[in-house]
Amino acid sequence: MSTPTRQPPAPGATPAPPAPLPQSPSASTALRRAAAYEWRHLRGLRSTWVLLALAVVLAVGNGVALLLVAGADAAPTPSAVADALQWSPAATQVPMLALLLIAIGTGPVSTDLARGAARTTWLTLASRTTAFGAKIGVGAALTAAVAAASALSAGAAGALSLALAGLPQPAWGQTLPALLRFVLVMACWPVVAGSVAALVRNRAGTVLVLVVWPLIAERLTGLLLGRLTGADGLGGWLPFAAARAAMAGSPDGAATAEDAAFARTMLGSDLTPWAGLTVYCLFTLALAVAGAWAYRRRDTA
Repeated sequence: MSTPTRQPPAPGATPAPPAPLPQSPSASTALRRAAAYEWRHLRGLRSTWVLLALAVVLAVGNGVALLLVAGADAAPTPSAVADALQWSPAATQVPMLALLLIAIGTGPVSTDLARGAARTTWLTLASRTTAFGAKIGVGAALTAAVAAASALSAGAAGALSLALAGLPQPAWGQTLPALLRFVLVMACWPVVAGSVAALVRNRAGTVLVLVVWPLIAERLTGLLLGRLTGADGLGGWLPFAAARAAMAGSPDGAATAEDAAFARTMLGSDLTPWAGLTVYCLFTLALAVAGAWAYRRRDTA
């Protein structure tokens, strides 16, 4: 069978217009598609559901633990309630929920870079900034939702436990501002984790930084800065100290001056809650910019 040949246009005929080139999707459409992909990826991992189920179980335990801080004739104070529902950020220096969900923040970025899967992502989206924004955005939304759900679960478990024990209920409404700040701080956590992962490019190294810095290194850095500059309270402006200040409970007052001083020492910051939240959000934004810059310049393994 002979192959048909294309006949040249007849003299005087109008040539056919060229086929239109495919249009690139808008930035919003590309980001929405990238976010949908990241959500499908997280949803398809068994580890995601295991972590979320464990978070719910532990959150219920946090609520039941309110029985330990309730008196025979006195309800738990709003600060004690907020601290329990926030996974005790002052005692552990960072909410235990953050450490539990650390993989949600580090995994999408570090896994793509370490295993070479980022090449496919970049070819599909044609924008590394969009890919990075989708990774940290989906992680932030999921973590914020888990934080809010854990607070609600803990609160329901605590209210039921107190009622069954015949103990008075605390002023739940006074804990809402602290819980709102807790959700916002937790929403920043995957952004911080993903940005550090882009800068370090090693998942184990990223986890080490995110554990050692808030638990140990930041306190030492604050002390060193105070010695070098002679300025007291400078360590309270460091990011995780500011985050702890943001999650401080309702100002119901401490029983004694010693209790107030001890609580302030555990926080490590003299900032007001909303000032602490502002400092932590600004730190998160700056780190996200640095992480996006590093992600754009990285080559895959």
